[in-house]
Amino acid sequence: MGRRKIEIQPITHERNRSVTFLKRKNGLFKKAYELGVLCSVDVAVIIFEERPGHHHKLYQYCSTDIRDIVGRHVQYDGERDSRGPADFSGAAAKNVDAEGDDDDEADEEEVPPPPPKRTKSKISKDDVSVDFFHTLDFYGLYTGRLAMEKLCLGFRS
Repeated sequence: MGRRKIEIQPITHERNRSVTFLKRKNGLFKKAYELGVLCSVDVAVIIFEERPGHHHKLYQYCSTDIRDIVGRHVQYDGERDSRGPADFSGAAAKNVDAEGDDDDEADEEEVPPPPPKRTKSKISKDDVSVDFFHTLDFYGLYTGRLAMEKLCLGFRS
């Protein structure tokens, strides 16, 4: 089951902000590592933490030498795909690809309906369809072809 969406806004409670920072920083570094390995690309992530009343701190992940990547970045004169906060905040117009999608996730119309409510009544053959089994599978309630065959065979007459 998925997690609920959180509203992206500054965290006011210091302890919660610190814990969130550490977890998300580690997750970002792990994703950067995976991107570099899986796609054979050079990746660099640089984070400056500047909290009032604390020392400034630099965090960095780099798949190769950081100076090499920063130097290549400064001297690069080709095509760029640059993004900023406005690209993710929802304030900017959505970037729509050729198929009309604005992201890589499933559209609402592609999501199966919620699982059927359990009742004491028996299932009739009118209740069973391929969509029914896809819904069960989507919610982890259907674990094999055998169950589908048994149900379908039971309705043949």
